[in-house]
Order: sequence, then structure tokens, then C-alpha cells
Amino acid sequence: MKARLLTLARELRSSPLAWILCAAFVVHVIGLAWGLPAADAWEDDGIAPRDFLVGAYETYLPGHYFTYPPVHLLGLSLLTSPVWGLALARAPSLAQSDVISTMIQVPTMTALTLVARLVSQLMALGIIYFLAKLAEEVWSKRASLFVALVIAINAPLTYYAHTSNLDVPYMFWACFALLETARTIVRREPRRLRRVFLYAALAVGTKDQAYAIFLAGFPVAIAAWLLLDREVKARRGEIARQLVIGLAISGVLFLLVSGAITNPSGFRARIHFLLGPASQNHAYYASSWGGRLNILRDIAVGWDRFYPYPFAAAALAGLWAHVAGARRAGTPERLVAGLVPLLGGLSFILFFNMTARRTEHRFAMPEMLLFGVYAGVAFDRLTELCRGVLARRAALASMTGLLGWGLFECAAVDANMLLDPRYDTEAFLAAEVHEGDVVEAYGANAYLPRFPKAAHATRVDLSSLSTRNPLPDVQEIQAPFNEIESRKPRFIIVTDAWVWRYFATGAWGGRVVPPEQAERERDEPSRAYFHRLHTDQLEYRLVHVSKFSSGVWPARPIHQSLAKEIRIFERKTGL
Repeated sequence: MKARLLTLARELRSSPLAWILCAAFVVHVIGLAWGLPAADAWEDDGIAPRDFLVGAYETYLPGHYFTYPPVHLLGLSLLTSPVWGLALARAPSLAQSDVISTMIQVPTMTALTLVARLVSQLMALGIIYFLAKLAEEVWSKRASLFVALVIAINAPLTYYAHTSNLDVPYMFWACFALLETARTIVRREPRRLRRVFLYAALAVGTKDQAYAIFLAGFPVAIAAWLLLDREVKARRGEIARQLVIGLAISGVLFLLVSGAITNPSGFRARIHFLLGPASQNHAYYASSWGGRLNILRDIAVGWDRFYPYPFAAAALAGLWAHVAGARRAGTPERLVAGLVPLLGGLSFILFFNMTARRTEHRFAMPEMLLFGVYAGVAFDRLTELCRGVLARRAALASMTGLLGWGLFECAAVDANMLLDPRYDTEAFLAAEVHEGDVVEAYGANAYLPRFPKAAHATRVDLSSLSTRNPLPDVQEIQAPFNEIESRKPRFIIVTDAWVWRYFATGAWGGRVVPPEQAERERDEPSRAYFHRLHTDQLEYRLVHVSKFSSGVWPARPIHQSLAKEIRIFERKTGL
């Protein structure tokens, strides 16, 4: 056993891909403790520390459902069982109030968040590894290294590798499925189709939108394989049999894990929720051809949110080089296998971006990861074409410059976490708040700083108290915002990540106003309150603004969680 471990260690030390993964891990691990220790995390829409246990439970509770499917929720629940099990054992009773008050304490929540973030980091490395191995399968080992380098400098991937959001976990399984699809085609091994269906089911069972990668991408790839590869035409029956077996096994597994069999009413309710308010209440584009063209435009124009713009030209060149090279070589199986990432990305654009009508970072990341493969192919072909010493050095210098540019953008994500404005807000409050001072804040947990012990922190909102995610030592108040004079806090904390909803007016850039936002735009009393507060028309003055500031690193406002300003107002007169 020891000899095998030593052999493995030597192999890893001599593997360039292993070193690339180690470098990516270093970039991802910087800022791991962003916003910690805390009773909740700063990543918007993250499932840790609060949601994954509740989500796993509600998936199987008759008549109930959770926003997300349970695969990753169950995995994290099992992995963190020693943490939450110990906390549960310390609860005074199993009454809901006792369980909640015990579980939301800082040590337990911090441990749950760290475990979930570490899992995301490892899965992000898995994404890089799977796409690199796909490149090795279709092109060469050298191409796999270039692909790994390109995928590793995808800036939003760096962000989501730091968080407990489900975007990295579902792409982990999706990329595994795409790798097996390419292997099935290149190696002409139809039995591997069972693995494709299994990993695709795990991807969809992690986050529903994964279906869009496979809905058109997979059948088109298989159809093209059967059409172009003469050697497999005679095996159509075998391929069809494996497709049926894979679909049956993965279908039963998905229905069982998702609760469709054990909790059919809850499963139906969740599907209704997904098709309705979960997607359409947040749709930012018109449901028309004009709206869909705007989606394509924004995805293309937003390329620099993921890679520097020159990578777009590299991706197109890599795609062209692949098609031309495979046709010259007469290898239809490699031609089709090399198009698997392209087909998956286009399928996602068609069946998610254009149906959910959203293009934010997390909703454009799948196609950008998959299209990035072709930029790596272009770098590999450029290296191959440059045979002279000077030409090769010039090519390597240009590629190193581009990759360094992308690495800088990823490091900027780390810097945005380390220099988060909430740290500055916390320092201001720690210095200025006296014992018993009332500090009023607004918005979800993910937008708020941690409050000093001396403060009497309150959170005011129009929503019902029963729908809120409680924070220890924070008093929840249900009241109109504009009744500030009945509360008279000393400080008011307003975060741009949340308050923009009450300043935004109308659509812009070919977009539409989602129903949820339209409701806020009709809330004139709240809009007037925040406008008057920000224009010095109330008994409060602006005393401090926390903002991301760096002479080196640019702001990277991803998922309403980074580089958002926070304004602190103080009462002008005595309390």
C-alpha cells in the first residue's frame, strides 16, 4: 500500500495537469473564510449553512418541497452530520424554536459553511479536470493542459468555487457526463452511455437547469455520430439498447431521489413552482424574438465577465481548427466528440437562457466554461503551427500574456472578497456604536455585515416574520420602512445589494421589468422613504460609506455579493 501511494505521489509531482489543479486550488482557497465566523454566509442564494438540511428534509416531507433538488443537499447533510448532530444533541428540546436557536449559533453555522465551500472548491477542480480530460480524449495531452489553463481562469468559476451555491456542483456532474459522452464516441463504446445518463441525472438532481445542457446537445451529438461514423452504423441496435437502459436506470434513480415517488404531491408542487414564480418572476427579457436576440447579444457582449475578450476570438479559431483538422484526418468520431462542448453550450442557451430569460453570471457560466474548451484548442494548435524558435517564443509570450490577464481577473475576485465593504462597515460600527444603540438594517442575511455585541440590532421589512431567516441577537420587526420616526434608531444601514430595488425604474438595454421588481416599483411609500433618506430629507445624515477600494484590483460585482456599497446614516438629533 505504501509503495502504491509513493508511486502515485511521484506521478502527481510529474503531472503538469496536477500542478495546474494545485495552482487553481490556491486561487480558489484565498478568501475561503470570507465573512466568517458568522451565523450565516455572505454568498447570495448559497445553500449553506442554513438551507441544505432543511431542503433535504422538505424534499421528502409529504406535501412539501424545496427550491432545489436534493442530490447535493443530501451529500452535504451526510458529510456535515457530525457538526449538526452535535449541535442537535445540545438543544434543550426537539421543539422547533429550540432547535433553530441552537443550530444558528456562530460556531455551528461557520463549520457548516466551511465544509460546503470546501466541497465546492474540490468540485471546481473536478470541472477543470473533466474538461481537460475531454480535450485529451479528443485532441492530445498538450491540448488538455491548455484547456485546463483556460478553464481555471474563468472568473465566475473562481467566485462560485468560494461559495455554497449549486452552480459548481451541478456543472461538476454535467462536465463528467460530457466527458463520458466524448469517450463513448471516440472509443466507440456504447455501454458508456449508461454513465452519461447517470451523471446527467446527478447534474439535474443537483440543480434543475442542468437539463438544458443535455436536452438538445446530447441527442444531436448521438445522431451526428450515427450519421457520420460508418463504423458504428451497424451497431445502431446496440446503441439504442444502451440508450434505453441508461435512460431507464437514471430515470428511476432521479424519480426516487427527487421525491417524485415518495412525495408525489410535493414534487408536483415544486415543478409548478419552477415553471412559474421561480423563473418567470425574475425574467429580465421579453418573451419574443426581439428579447431572445437581446439575450444572445448580452451573452456575447458579456464575454469579458468570464475571460478577457481575446479569448472569444481564440475560441472561434479553436472551433474552426477542430472541424478542419478532423475533416482532413477523416476521423468523424473525433469530429463529433469535439463538438460535444459546443452542442452542450448551445443547448443551454436555447433551453435555459432563452426560456428563463436570464443572463447573469451564474446563468451564462455553463456555456462559457464549455466554449472555453475551444480557446484551449486554439492555443494548442498555435503552438503546433509555430515551428521556428522566434515564432514559438512569440506565440508562448502572447499566450502567457493572455493567461496572465485571465489570472489577474481571478485574483481580483479574491481581492474583492478580502476587501469586502462589509468589513469596513463592521469596523465603523465597532468604533462608533455604544452599548444599547439601536442599529436598523434592511435586507436578507447575505447582504448584511456582522453586528457588534454592543448594538441592539433590528431588521425591518414589510414581509411576515415567519418567512424570514433569523439571525441571533437581531430583533425582527414587521413595519413600513417610512415609519422611521416611530422607531428612531441611532444608525441605519443600507446596502446597495438590496436597496437598488427601490431606486430602479423601468427596463434598460432591451430588457423588461420582472413581475417581482414591478411590484416594488409600485411601492411608492417605500421608494419615497429611501429617496428622502439618501437625499438628506429626514432626521438622518450620511456619516459613512463603505465601498470596495483598491489601487490595483478592479471591482467584480458578482451575484449581488461582491463590491456593493454600504451607506450608514446617523440620527441628527437626540433620541
